[in-house]
Amino acid sequence: MKKASRILAVSFGVLLLVSLVVPISMGRAITRLSMFAAQEKAAKPVTINGTVSAVSETSVTVVDTNKAEQIITIDAKTKITKGGKAATAADIKANDAVVVVANKGEGDVLTAVSIKVS
Repeated sequence: MKKASRILAVSFGVLLLVSLVVPISMGRAITRLSMFAAQEKAAKPVTINGTVSAVSETSVTVVDTNKAEQIITIDAKTKITKGGKAATAADIKANDAVVVVANKGEGDVLTAVSIKVS
C-alpha cells in the first residue's frame, strides 16, 4: 500500500511539473516565432531607380527619379552587377544609372540586396 501511494505521489508530482513547464516553454517558442515574424515584416524590399551621386565600400547614395537622395548600405550579402557581370562597390561610379533592390529595416534604414549598374 505504501508503495502504491508513493508511486501515485511521484506520478502526481511529475504531472504537476510537466503541466507547469510545457506551457512556459511553448510560450517561449511562440514568442521566438513572433520575433522572427516581426523581423520578416521589418525587412520590406523596395526598388530604387536613379543615378549614383556618391559611393563608398559600405554605401551608395542614389538620386532617385523623384530627385530624392537615398543612402543605401552595402554589406557582404549585396549582389552587385555591372553590364550583366559580377562587380564590386569599387566598380560603381558617380553618374552611373542603377536599379537597387533594398530591404527597409528599422528606422527606414535601407540595405542593398542587389545593385544593377547599367
